[in-house]
Amino acid sequence: MLKREARFVPRRSVTVAFESRQNPTAYGVVANLSEGGACVWTDAKVETGQHLRLSLTFAREPIPVPIEGRVVWTGPITNAPGRRCGLEWKGPEGPDRDRLQEMIVASALR
Repeated sequence: MLKREARFVPRRSVTVAFESRQNPTAYGVVANLSEGGACVWTDAKVETGQHLRLSLTFAREPIPVPIEGRVVWTGPITNAPGRRCGLEWKGPEGPDRDRLQEMIVASALR
């Protein structure tokens, strides 16, 4: 298991679909992640403090991982369109959270 603070760039693509009360479904690419959260590049409008329902898709995994998250920061992407946002995983412990942690560890090693 990785330390909660261990943040890394996944070796293979990780994408995310997310939705909230304010926004229809939006998409992004995970720039880096950890067992505590992720940095996502997106063109969606998100605000600090916003709660999102997320669906993470890891390369070569047929079933996305559902999880809830909270936006903890936002900012521009240097020399590219769109924005970055920092997400903190939220929600109850359980099978989905366990599967997310397994996928995170696997994507760090593959």
